[in-house]
Amino acid sequence: MKRIIYILLLAIGMVTMAPVATLVEDSAVSAMYAQQDARAKARAKAQREREKAKAKRAKEQAKAKAKKAKEQAKKKKAQAKAKAKKDKQRAMAQQQKSKAAAAKATTTRTSSSAPAMTAAEEKAIYMEQVAGIEKANAKAEAYNTRDIAHRLGFWGQVGYSNLFTSGIAYDEAAGKGFQNIDKGFVGGGLGLGYQLRYKQMLMTIGAEFQMYNSYMGIANNENGTLNLSYGMNPYADKMIYSYRFAPMNDKLIGGFVQLPILFGMELKNTPLFWQAGVKVGMGLLGKSTIAGTYSTSIADKELIDDLENMYTHTLVTDYALERPSTSVKFGLNVAATAEIGVNLDQWVKSAAKMRLSLFADYGFLNVLKYEKAQGAQDIPAQMLVANNPLEFPTNSALATTSAADAKVNPFIVGAKLAVWFDLPRKQKEMQDLPKAPTPRMGVLLYNEQDQAPLGGVAVEIINQETGKTISKNTNRKGLLQGRFPAGTYRVTATKNGYYPSDTVLQSVELFTFDTLKLALKRIPEPIIYTLCMNVYDAETKKPVEAMARMTALTDSVVLYEAQAADDGFIETPLREGNYIAHMTAQGYMPKDDTIHFVQDTTDIYMTRIKEGIKVKIENLFFATNKTHILPQSEQAMADLAQFLLENAGVTIHIVGHTDNVGSNYDNQILSEGRANAVRADLIQRGIDASRITAEGKGETDPVADNDTDEGRQLNRRVEFTITATGGKDIEQVF
Repeated sequence: MKRIIYILLLAIGMVTMAPVATLVEDSAVSAMYAQQDARAKARAKAQREREKAKAKRAKEQAKAKAKKAKEQAKKKKAQAKAKAKKDKQRAMAQQQKSKAAAAKATTTRTSSSAPAMTAAEEKAIYMEQVAGIEKANAKAEAYNTRDIAHRLGFWGQVGYSNLFTSGIAYDEAAGKGFQNIDKGFVGGGLGLGYQLRYKQMLMTIGAEFQMYNSYMGIANNENGTLNLSYGMNPYADKMIYSYRFAPMNDKLIGGFVQLPILFGMELKNTPLFWQAGVKVGMGLLGKSTIAGTYSTSIADKELIDDLENMYTHTLVTDYALERPSTSVKFGLNVAATAEIGVNLDQWVKSAAKMRLSLFADYGFLNVLKYEKAQGAQDIPAQMLVANNPLEFPTNSALATTSAADAKVNPFIVGAKLAVWFDLPRKQKEMQDLPKAPTPRMGVLLYNEQDQAPLGGVAVEIINQETGKTISKNTNRKGLLQGRFPAGTYRVTATKNGYYPSDTVLQSVELFTFDTLKLALKRIPEPIIYTLCMNVYDAETKKPVEAMARMTALTDSVVLYEAQAADDGFIETPLREGNYIAHMTAQGYMPKDDTIHFVQDTTDIYMTRIKEGIKVKIENLFFATNKTHILPQSEQAMADLAQFLLENAGVTIHIVGHTDNVGSNYDNQILSEGRANAVRADLIQRGIDASRITAEGKGETDPVADNDTDEGRQLNRRVEFTITATGGKDIEQVF
């Protein structure tokens, strides 16, 4: 009824307000449709709420019925199972039959009791399903794509090791100049462990056995001489006894079981990595082995020659000092450790991940557990045993009386090779989304100037994912409607007399989405002007009967041709725009002028062909800082080639020029390249190479100021000079 009232009011208004009907029509219609849309939306919202509540009740009823049917089926199953064995198969068949019947009855009752869902209800249910699946898939994807790896592996390491000793002071009272000597030796170890990699971060734990080798020693030493008496020897005061130590080495071996804990990082976009941490271990093995030489000499004073203190007779005896290895107790070792290395994955293709690194360990606790040896004495506490020098006390420095204050710190630096194996990770499966109903699409076309609907507009709707194209025309109300799968669409609209429209719908909602409104702008009718040109000789300023070919600036299509009169005047009917005028005349160089006009007269000057003239090649284009000739230069190169073909006696010298942007060297190379590119193009078009020479002058010969863009543009040019005409008449092809 309301709609009828609106129509009556509108009719009355049109009759009574005819002079302003045209102005009000669109506004009234728009207001009417707006009110209708508002009421329709309110009714739709209320209807959706009612239908939603009804659907919820129907869903609950269906759920209750399904539950009851399930309980009944379960009860029948229990009864069938309790039957005798001979009836078991029959009971099971009956049970399945009952289940199927119950499910069918439930479906029938549900469909008959529930009303057909509206589009809004359908969308709500679908979106609820999609949300649940997308949430589960998001979790699965996050788990599957998580940059994490669990690894098991083993490693070996070798390098320079030392058990640094300190606090050991040999008793020098019995000798002179005795000193400690610390020397390192080869050490190494083996280990196995677990590594966790998260993104670029690393954590490594494990267990390893590490060996340390080193030497302590006494340097070469000669003690003083002693006068000794042996019993009743009447020459006792005439004998001189001397002794000497050769190097004496105290070899130490320490073995530790260690638990490394390291943290590090793989450097992004490189094969490098680093780790640092601590190693905690206990001494498992400690050994000391001593080896050296003890020398004695005896000289007789009576056997002296004329030179004082020179002995002609001396008795020398060497004694090897050696003690088998004895145990040394080492305790807790806490060492700082660090390593830096490289991943070999890109060079070694294997399931195993190999890592080569440099490492260093330093124990900062004293690992020596001192227990004073029975009969321990300092070295050298006793220089000589009268009857047997081999009884010289060769205790380890770690078992002397001074070792109670000794400290031992393990150290090793070297190379490490680790081999890791990634543990497999179970991937979580992704769920497929439920199939969605096909959404509806609407397109409205109208005139941009007067907002009037445009019928008969050719509309193409292109699916950007699949490439499928649907073409339809709008109806007389400017509308186009249809159903299309959800996705991204390109919508193009074309109509004669209007500029085309091209719009991309980035996101199309499921089920429905707003109507796309497109405005088309009318193309104004082109205005035809008359271009007037006067063609003159550049030197004499006399008219030239030239031929003009007018082409568009963007291509070489000839739009108009005209022959100049004897006074050099040419008229060309053209629309407003940019053009290239290709001018040719017998005995003159071809000339290309770029012209922009609305309604104008242009003077064009042509150069007569003769030896020594210099001509700039117009409309010759190169890419920035490149020597490749662009396609837009085709007409200019074709005209120049044609001129050379028709005038076989003409030879030219091509010169390339640049502005001052960049280095002198680069500009010189660029100018030479462009000149040679023009030469090569002409040769390819059939011109004998002997007729063409080329060179580049870089930025050395400007024709304008390089301080402005316009000046630099003028300086970037390619010119040629006619070096010879062959002594023949110059002909020009028109």
